[in-house]
Amino acid sequence: MPIFFRSRHPSAIRLMMAATLIVAPQAYSRTLLPGESEVVTNPPAPEAWVVSQGGTLTIDNSTALTIGAQSANVVFNGGQSQRIDANTSSLNMSGAKVVSAAGRGAIQLLNSTATIDNSTITSTNSFGLLLGRNINTPASSSATVTGKSVITGAIGGVQAVGFAVLNLNDSTVVGTGATSYGVQLGGATLSATASTITGAKDGLQIVTDTVGVNASTVTLNNTRVTGGTGSAIVLGSSGSAGTVANINVSGSSELVGGDGLVLQAINRSTANFNVNGSTLTGDVLAETGSTVSLIMENAATLNGNLRNVTQSRFDAGSTLNGNVEGVAGTAASVSVDHGSAINGNVNNVAVLSLNNSSTLTGDVTSDANGSVLLDNGSVLTGQITNSGNLSINNAARWVMTGDNEVQHLNLNNGVVQMGTNEQFQQLNVGNLTGNGTFVMGTDLGTGSTDFLNVTGSASGQHQLLVSATGSTPVTAEPVKVGNIAAGDAAFTLANKDTVDAGTFVYRLKQDGQGLYLNPDKETVSTSTNTALALAGSARSVLNAEMNMLSDQIGDRGLSIRPDASLRAASDSDTTKLSNSVWVRTYGNQYNVKNAYGDGYIQNQSGITGGADTTVDIAGRAWVIGGFVGSSRTEMDLKYGSSATVDSLNAGVYGSTYDVESGVFVNVMAKINQFDNKAKVTMSDGTRTKGDYKALGASGSVAVGKHIRLQDNWFVEPQVRVSTGATQSESYRLDNGLKVEADTMRSVQGNAGVRGGRVIALENGSLLEPSLSLGANHEFVKTNRIKINDDSFNDDRASSAVEYGAGLKWTPAQRNWQVSGQVGGSKGNTVSQDWSGSLRVSYFF
Repeated sequence: MPIFFRSRHPSAIRLMMAATLIVAPQAYSRTLLPGESEVVTNPPAPEAWVVSQGGTLTIDNSTALTIGAQSANVVFNGGQSQRIDANTSSLNMSGAKVVSAAGRGAIQLLNSTATIDNSTITSTNSFGLLLGRNINTPASSSATVTGKSVITGAIGGVQAVGFAVLNLNDSTVVGTGATSYGVQLGGATLSATASTITGAKDGLQIVTDTVGVNASTVTLNNTRVTGGTGSAIVLGSSGSAGTVANINVSGSSELVGGDGLVLQAINRSTANFNVNGSTLTGDVLAETGSTVSLIMENAATLNGNLRNVTQSRFDAGSTLNGNVEGVAGTAASVSVDHGSAINGNVNNVAVLSLNNSSTLTGDVTSDANGSVLLDNGSVLTGQITNSGNLSINNAARWVMTGDNEVQHLNLNNGVVQMGTNEQFQQLNVGNLTGNGTFVMGTDLGTGSTDFLNVTGSASGQHQLLVSATGSTPVTAEPVKVGNIAAGDAAFTLANKDTVDAGTFVYRLKQDGQGLYLNPDKETVSTSTNTALALAGSARSVLNAEMNMLSDQIGDRGLSIRPDASLRAASDSDTTKLSNSVWVRTYGNQYNVKNAYGDGYIQNQSGITGGADTTVDIAGRAWVIGGFVGSSRTEMDLKYGSSATVDSLNAGVYGSTYDVESGVFVNVMAKINQFDNKAKVTMSDGTRTKGDYKALGASGSVAVGKHIRLQDNWFVEPQVRVSTGATQSESYRLDNGLKVEADTMRSVQGNAGVRGGRVIALENGSLLEPSLSLGANHEFVKTNRIKINDDSFNDDRASSAVEYGAGLKWTPAQRNWQVSGQVGGSKGNTVSQDWSGSLRVSYFF
């Protein structure tokens, strides 16, 4: 029970002092008259003092047995005492020691103030420090305890009642008796910073004092409160009902209860419990008739359960690792906001709300006809039982973990995620409104599926996001995925209105009350579309490399011609420059029309370098050389799918030019290694991938004629035949799709003309602009690909018109050259939107 202090007549104080002297007969007593002062310095024996109003007693490194003061000042300076009673007095202690084995505590303050610094206060059979008041006055007592002071009491460390104020800073309070507390507040205020409060039973007791003052305030900052066999904090333990406390915990504070409770409210008490940034371990319990309101914010963490907590709010990244156990009929509410989380079950709550990217991982059992709200990207993973109203808004998601039933489901851009292809679930909804998405697991191979069952009325517009697969369904029968008893709701498939199922797709059909997935054998899946694109990409890659090399070989072959393109009049004979090294960068973009899909864009970039020399073969000058290069081709496919082809190539080339006729011949052969990678975004948004390597070979022969015209104009008609092949290959995507690609073959014919002029500049350098126009045709129509059990013919046979422009510059020294080309082509299945290259050659 809390001790409440009433006023005493000075004679009563002297009687109390006399009683104290009975247990210490060697001591003598002294009363300081009003206004009198005395300093105690090393007396021959302990002394008992009574300090009258206006008096001042100073203990200077000395010892006093007991001190009673009324409206007086008692100052300790390294002294000792066995008992201090203060009535409307001021007590200042620094480095003092007070030990009491009798009476009602080591220090009692009645309408008094005390400053205790670096001192030790001990009561072996009562309280270490008592703070009280005269009930006839509005004032009370206050104590500021600092500087690593230690207060110890057998009943309790500190008791503060009737509007008293206790400030602890860097100090320790301990209750040592078996049923003791660290601090007891009865309508008082506690502010503790960087301190420790420990009771053998409870750490902090909050009660109603004997005259009915019931409201206390607690502020704990970086403070540890420990209950030995009881709770860290307990309300209402005095037996008087209606205790009220505002408790604020911040910093690195710790609350540890030996009975597993960080806070216990009993006897119809009320606690407003605010935790800011601290980590607490243990349960929060409100016994029947009591009320606890909990607010946790700024990354606060509670490792424990909430038991019958009326209101709880988790805000600003706070976390509850435990369950919320409400009591039916109490209308408890739980709010989780701004990235906060509950990892545990929530039972018997009337209102649950998750907002602003918050999460709850656990099952929810509502109070009768309770409501659940998920909003703004929040996620609830678990079962929801007994909910009268479930609202899911603004990209919030409910991840079901089993069959469920909801009386009313309202979706406002919300998501319900049902089972997977390994665990199928059914959702029964009484009434469905709004607009949202149902994510459904479906095994189209076996017909097993999640199921949406609306037993009442459905309205609004909703989407089904059905899981995709690369495996072939074993049946072509429709799969029923839902039943809608009544209403005008519209259901569609998410993303592209199809579901990938092996090689082909399924489409949604509403027939009567049923929702069905029907197979569509006319539309290929995204996985199939990507595999077909990758299989046909080698032809475009080889063709782009071929065109680039043909330009290079033609330039080098004509460099041995004795005309103005490498000579200015006759003052420089570059035929002596018989060797060269060169490097060429290039890029292009193809637009491919896919017979089985929506087509795709293919971008290629690469670099090639080579060296050659001029040799005499059968009396004719030939340029003979070799090259190595690499390129990367990226395909931008529909719905976010993509594929890449990394190509390494090496080859040889030769070119000759007949001076008299102007006829030239260019030949080239090369080999490639292709590293192919596919990344597929399926209809349900999930990703799958696969890769394989393949070898390729290609070659070309071009024959043309260089015709010189007046004023250094020229034309060069030519024809070219090229061929290529890549090896067959089999691979799988990790969604189960199997691809078997036959050998890819290509035979192309090209006829065209290039014309331009060699312009001799005043500084001796040469500039050669040119234009080109030609026609190209692919002759091979059959390139077969088998995907799962379905065969496709990737027919790329087509004709195209090719066009381009070039500019070549040769400096006066004639030992190096810069050349650039741009161009493109237009075909009925494959077009080149643009191409460009830049070459630098050095002759020696």
